[in-house]
Amino acid sequence: MKILIFLLCLMGVASMAMADESLMALSARAEWSCADFRATGVCRRNTPPYAGVRVRYWQPVLFVETMRRSGESGILEYKAMVREMSVAGADSGAEPSGSGGGGQADTTMLQMNEAHVFGFPFSDAFSVAVETPCEGPPDIGGAVSYLSEQDKEEWRSGRSEKNNPLAVVGERAAPMCDRFGGLLQGVCLGVWGPMYPRTGFTIQASDVVSSAVSAVRAVDVASFKPQPPHRVVAPVLFWPDLRQDRLQLVAPVKGPCLAIGEDPSFWEAGKRSTDGRYVWVYWRRKECCLF
Repeated sequence: MKILIFLLCLMGVASMAMADESLMALSARAEWSCADFRATGVCRRNTPPYAGVRVRYWQPVLFVETMRRSGESGILEYKAMVREMSVAGADSGAEPSGSGGGGQADTTMLQMNEAHVFGFPFSDAFSVAVETPCEGPPDIGGAVSYLSEQDKEEWRSGRSEKNNPLAVVGERAAPMCDRFGGLLQGVCLGVWGPMYPRTGFTIQASDVVSSAVSAVRAVDVASFKPQPPHRVVAPVLFWPDLRQDRLQLVAPVKGPCLAIGEDPSFWEAGKRSTDGRYVWVYWRRKECCLF
């Protein structure tokens, strides 16, 4: 038996529960190579020196946590607030519309995640340090952007999105996401599954990938665009670029920097949480003109 357990661990399929952790502890697991600063060309500045270097980079802007149970959080600073702000009766929410699986017939792998979107604690300092020399306004964010418990009608049913053209296309294209997701960006999250409807329901064999899908959907719901009747605490002040932005797992273990939709066979092993709780860092792609 001990040999079997050892072999499972060695193969990277062992599971672990996520312990409650502080924002500082989670922030320390950010993979800073994900920032990936690179010069991409010459640009014009408004102040001397008038010529600069255009730089492309990724900034950690959000924490997104997903969990199975309503009203709980694995982030110590937010546990009480999430419990208090969660909508009463969220566990008795509506049945899934399209099951978040875009009409796939196999519901034996149906999973449901709640999702919370919070500001990354060092994002403001990162913005001030990098973007002030870029002559651009710092990308300052808020603390709490989205709690799916407060958006339970939409997060659990997706009723408002049934007639969304992308959702209609997603219903038909979802069975092809696992093979052709890279060619169906906007409809599919790469090979992870369909983007629409943006609910907490997924049809997915992997808990980790299901969490990643829910995290990206939650960021998109919370973003700075018209979202009625979704209920958002405070909009995230940017539009996600799902082709360019990145995601990184920080709990229950630290994972690599990922392109959204990246093949799970390269990163998923050994990341599963036994209690279904995960925390991700959302990295936003940006550019600026440095002197």
